[in-house]
Amino acid sequence: MLLFGVIGLNARAAEVSIRARGSSPELAFARYIASNGEGDPFEKSGTVVISIEASLPELYKSAAVLAVRTPDEDEHGDLHIVQIAGDGTVAAEVIDRVFAMREQIDLLPLSSIAITPVNYKFHLAGEVKTGGSSAYIYDITPKKNRPGLVLGQLWMDSGSGQEVMLSGRVMNLPDTSGPVNVVRDTKLANGSAFARVTHVAWSMPRLGRAEVVITEIVLTSGMVPQPERLDVGQ
Repeated sequence: MLLFGVIGLNARAAEVSIRARGSSPELAFARYIASNGEGDPFEKSGTVVISIEASLPELYKSAAVLAVRTPDEDEHGDLHIVQIAGDGTVAAEVIDRVFAMREQIDLLPLSSIAITPVNYKFHLAGEVKTGGSSAYIYDITPKKNRPGLVLGQLWMDSGSGQEVMLSGRVMNLPDTSGPVNVVRDTKLANGSAFARVTHVAWSMPRLGRAEVVITEIVLTSGMVPQPERLDVGQ
């Protein structure tokens, strides 16, 4: 999903503008660029369960969707809805808008939205502890005012260079009345991503602030939920 599994992807190591001089931030940056060339790990890792929890806090309404994405010939996989529950307005106005945003981003050339030195300026802002490891924080600024780019911060694991946090504002998405704020938190095990939680928020005409939490978890064999359609309340 989203914005979501969205952002990032094909780059050549030759395009890296930061010269490796042996320091840890530079090695992590080089590894980050190399891993970007492999694509979104959640679209390459087999079956992924996806939970979408959406709400309109000012109206005290909420809804949720459980889905499974399985590999197929499409690089984005085949999405199967397992359950839908909650308020009908939130399901129709908010969750449907999330899927529409994802479709809009999927139509953009990957090379135009990849978080690489081709599209962004990177500024090393510091280092932060992340439990048993640490991450380097980079301020990222789009070089062009292009749809789908993010103005904000990127955290990369100090060892593997993998993205562990992306936060900021997504620029110029169609069909939105204002900025779309996103925070994407990725969990790693042995240098590989196995879970990702994305928070998305924006303002909707007449309905107020919309908030969405998208959770993606890589499934092991035998864990795929069985489809069951639940009625959405009115």
